[in-house]
Amino acid sequence: MTLGLRIRTLRKAHKMTQQELADLTDVSRIYIQALESNRRSPSMKLLRRLAEKLGVETADLLEEFPRDTGGRLQLEELFAGPEPMEIWYRSHKLSERDMAMVHRLIEAALADWEGDSKRAKKGAKR
Repeated sequence: MTLGLRIRTLRKAHKMTQQELADLTDVSRIYIQALESNRRSPSMKLLRRLAEKLGVETADLLEEFPRDTGGRLQLEELFAGPEPMEIWYRSHKLSERDMAMVHRLIEAALADWEGDSKRAKKGAKR
């Protein structure tokens, strides 16, 4: 996963807009957009501010997680990478349509989990 995709993924996970992240890190929204699209690279100073505001260590933004060593696979790579990945499941190559359906299922599951979490928090307050 590229640095830009990591930044975008973490920003969205925190439900932040590009403008909100820009305001928190003292750069322009255009600069955040350029970072997320890998057209610019941040200075170490900005990288530290981004990491802090995104709730991760600086190394987490830079670290690669190779797939062949049992590391992490960021699902965003499947859907938002620079080159579409060829995905196979049970000897069946997933088409673009299949991948769109998988993406919708993941989004629905995340929305459901988020709803469960909100309901649990609401129930705990009672």
